Amino acid sequence: MKKLFQKLLMMGPLRNLLHATALLLSFMMPVSILQIESETLALIFLGALPASAPIIVIIIGLDIMMTSIWKTEAASKDESRYKEIIRAHIFFGGVLLFSWLAAFLPRMI
Repeated sequence: MKKLFQKLLMMGPLRNLLHATALLLSFMMPVSILQIESETLALIFLGALPASAPIIVIIIGLDIMMTSIWKTEAASKDESRYKEIIRAHIFFGGVLLFSWLAAFLPRMI
């Protein structure tokens, strides 16, 4: 647990916030399939939630690209840090993309 906490601190607060947002959207994505009667809640869960998930995936992809660029110019001790960041981005972005596709692919076909 201590090693995980150190890895999270190593990634920085903005990346951790990005990962937390991706995880939150992933857990909330099944709610966007339900039929909601309230107009306000329908706007949030049926409109904003499905629209923000691909945006977060694109932001994660852009940060993967920038981290890869920084990794090429980094010293050998920082290279493992950047690899951990890229792995975490791929995991959280993949989870969000999978949950979004699982929720909306049946509606698109």
